[in-house]
Amino acid sequence: MYSSIKSVKALLKTLDKNFKVEIISMEKFKVDKFSDFKMVDSRIIMSQVQEFQLTLHDRYAKEMLISESFQVTAIIEKFSPS
Repeated sequence: MYSSIKSVKALLKTLDKNFKVEIISMEKFKVDKFSDFKMVDSRIIMSQVQEFQLTLHDRYAKEMLISESFQVTAIIEKFSPS
């Protein structure tokens, strides 16, 4: 009603483009969250493992499969030095 876009086709194209950008941004955030995850000594290890598993579950929900060997390597890398 208050849009400068005159045709329904152009409006749908614009909306589709905007939502795709938003979805891609959310996916990038989730990948960054997975990459930047670090375990710390000041928190209980099981809660940190559960948090990491939720991050992995987000990847599976989006059909971005991660091999088991990569998951194990990632978890070991994310342990604190102690």
